[in-house]
Amino acid sequence: MTTELENVLARELHEVADGVRVPPMPALPTTEAPSATRRWQPLLVAAAAVLIVGVAALVLSQRDGGSVEPAPPGPTRITDPAAPDDTTISTAMPTAPFIVDGRLYVDGTEVPGERWWGLQSHGDVWLATQGSSGAWWWGGPGVDGGQLEGRFEQPPVLSPNGAFVAYVDVSSGRAEVNGFTTDPSGEGFGLPLTGLPRVEDGIPIRVRAVTDDGDVIVQGTQTSIMWRTQSGTELDTVDLSTTAPDQIVLQGTAAGLVVVDGSDGPTDAAETEPSLATIDPDGTLTPGAALPTYDALEVNPAGTWLFRAPAGTLGGDGPSIDSLLTQPVDGGDEVALDAPEGWGFVAFSWTWEDDETVLAGLVSQRRAGPVEYRLARCRVDLGECRAIPVSEPESAGGTATDAPRSFTAEQALDAVVGAVASGDRGSLLDQSVIDDPEWSQLVEFAAGQGGSAGTCRDNGGGTKDCEIALDADPATTYYAILTPGENGYGWRITYVSIGGA
Repeated sequence: MTTELENVLARELHEVADGVRVPPMPALPTTEAPSATRRWQPLLVAAAAVLIVGVAALVLSQRDGGSVEPAPPGPTRITDPAAPDDTTISTAMPTAPFIVDGRLYVDGTEVPGERWWGLQSHGDVWLATQGSSGAWWWGGPGVDGGQLEGRFEQPPVLSPNGAFVAYVDVSSGRAEVNGFTTDPSGEGFGLPLTGLPRVEDGIPIRVRAVTDDGDVIVQGTQTSIMWRTQSGTELDTVDLSTTAPDQIVLQGTAAGLVVVDGSDGPTDAAETEPSLATIDPDGTLTPGAALPTYDALEVNPAGTWLFRAPAGTLGGDGPSIDSLLTQPVDGGDEVALDAPEGWGFVAFSWTWEDDETVLAGLVSQRRAGPVEYRLARCRVDLGECRAIPVSEPESAGGTATDAPRSFTAEQALDAVVGAVASGDRGSLLDQSVIDDPEWSQLVEFAAGQGGSAGTCRDNGGGTKDCEIALDADPATTYYAILTPGENGYGWRITYVSIGGA
C-alpha cells in the first residue's frame, strides 16, 4: 500500500511539475550586493514545498471510487495584522480597577477603605461598595466621584459604556428610580421616577440594566418598564409588559441585553437558557444569539467575548472556583481559564481589563499556612491565566498595602513550593524570599509537580532547617535552610539540597 501510494504521488508530482511554468529570474543590477540574489532561493523552495503539499493533499483525499473529497478545514487562526503576536501574560500592575482581599485599586493606586466588593467597571468608570453599609462609591476620569446619595437595597447599575448610572433609592421610604451621567460635566436624570412599589411578592424592584443610550430598565415580579431618560421628555416611560411580555432582563452588556423567558414563572440564567437581545426606543425586543446557562457572566467592552461561571458552580459555601469558561459571543469553541496551581478564583471578583484580558482575585487553596490573596490576569486568546503580585507600594491614604506579614518558616517555604509547582515565581507575595540559584534548584527537584513544606527545626542563630516533600520523588527528602529576612514573608531561603547529599 505504501509503495503504491508513493508511485501515485511521484507520478502526480511529475505531471504537475511538467505543466508548471517558472518565470525567468529578472535581471539584477551587477552592482547589487550578493545577499540580494539569495532572496530568490527561499521563494523557490517555498513554491516547491507548496506544490508538494498541494499534490499530496489531492492524492490522499482520493477515495476508492476515484472521487476527490475536499480537504478538511484547518484550524482557525488570528489573521488580523493589528492583533498582538506575543504569547506572554504581563505581570505589570493593572491600571483598570480591581479588588484583591477587600482592597480596591484604581489606576494602580489603592483607594482608602477596607472590605470593598461589588465592583462594576466599564469605560474607566467604576462602582463599588464596602462591607454591609449599603453605601456605594463611584469614580472615573476627570470626575470628582464620591459616595452616591441615597439608600439602596439593590446595587446601582452602570451602563456598558460607563456613561450612565441608575439606581432605586429607598431613603424616602418608597422606591424612587434616579441616576446621572458620568462625564465630567454630567447631569442628573431630573425628577425621579416614582409611583412604583418598593417590593413585589417579597422581592424588591430593581434596575436590571442601563443601555448605552441611557434607557433604564426597571423590573420586579410584576413591574416591567423602560425609562427613556435621554429622550427630552420628562419621565418618558415604556410599559415592557406590553411590548416585551414575559421577558426578564438580567443584565446589560456591550453585546446587548441578557434576557430569559419568564412565561412559566420567575426564573434565572442558571435554570433557563438566556439569550441576547436588543431593544428599540418603543420597547420592542429583538432576539439575538443564545447564551449558555451561568451563575455569573461578563462580556468584554467590544461585545465579542464572554466569560462565565457555569451554572451551579457558585452555590454553597465555597469562596472560590477553579476555572471560568470563555468563548466568542457569537458562538465558537469554549475554553477553560484555569486558576493557577494552588489558587482559586474568588467568586464575583472578576472584571475585563481590556477586550482580551480578564482580571480576577485569587485565594490560596493550600492547606498549610495563612490564607493568601493575589490577582490573576487571564488572556482569553491564549486560554491561560497567571498569578501576579499586587506590588503598588502605597495607597491613596499613604499606607503600605503589602507590608511584611507574620509567616512561620514552614508557611514561607510552603508558599515558595506552591509557586514552584505552578512554575510562576511572580505569584509570590515577595520574590526576594528566594534567590535565583535556589529557585532554579527547587524547580529542577520538583520536575513540574507539586509538593509541600514539612517540619522545621531550629539551627541556632535564628535560622531554620526545613524538610520538603516533592511529588516527583516521594521517597527522597529534600530540605532548605531559611534565615530571617526583610521581605513580605519575614524569611529568606538561602540553601536547598537533597537530604544526606
